[in-house]
Order: sequence, then C-alpha cells, then structure tokens
Amino acid sequence: MSYDICSCSELRRLTRKITTIYNHYLLPNKLTITQYSLISSIGRLGQVTNLELAIDIGMSRSTLSRTLKPLIVRGWVTTVDLPKNRYAERRSLALVLTALGQRKLEEAWPNWRLAQDEVDRQLGTGLSTELGSIVDSAYAKLREPNKDFSPFN
Repeated sequence: MSYDICSCSELRRLTRKITTIYNHYLLPNKLTITQYSLISSIGRLGQVTNLELAIDIGMSRSTLSRTLKPLIVRGWVTTVDLPKNRYAERRSLALVLTALGQRKLEEAWPNWRLAQDEVDRQLGTGLSTELGSIVDSAYAKLREPNKDFSPFN
C-alpha cells in the first residue's frame, strides 16, 4: 500500500476532467452530467424510490434531494405515492420520469454520446474499457454493506 498517492484525490482529479468533457457536450441541452445521469437512471429504473435511487447511483439522500429539485421544478421528474408494499419509511417517495423528462433525455442522448466518444478518443478504447471495468469492480467491493461508512443510514 502506498501512502504517497491519495486514491481519493487521484480519482477526483480524473472525474473532474471527465465531468468537464460531459458538461461541455451537454451544455446545448442545458444539462450537467449529474442531471443527465439522474434522469437517465430514473428512466432506466422506472418508478423508483428516493432511497433505491440514492443507493443505485451512490449518492446520499440529502445530496440526491438537492440535485433533484431543479429537475422537478423543470417538470422532468415528478413524485408519486408509493404503493404500500414499497413504503420503507416516512421520508420515502417514488420518482418517475415525466414525458417532458423523457423528451429531454432523448434530446440530450446524442450529445451524451459525443461526450462518451470524446472520452474514448482521448483515453483510447482499450483504456476506456479497462477503466470502466476497474471502476465497476472497485465500486462493487466498496458497496458491500458497511454501516460505518454508509451515507444511506
């Protein structure tokens, strides 16, 4: 184990650079990559609780709530009542992508694809694929239940 390099700092430096690329390409759609990722996840998952979404994307509920507010205000996401069998706790609510949100997602997808292509071009397809695999593996290991470090408690 090396104490010369902080894993967190290195990953944050990389994600800031990659985020800049995605945000550049999504600018014509008036979206950030964080917003695009949220509407994409909600669209993929269908009706999803705020807790399920927070866990799926690795974000605390409070950060998710703050990030969702502008999407709800713009009419891209709406909240709906949870069925009784999915009611986890008092603060649980269900999120759904609206028709307007679906259109926004479809509108932005070509620019997201351009950003993805640019990242692949800059990294090279091999490194980009390898990076995705490494990140998925690392996230799976860190996602294992650990109450001491969970932002979802």
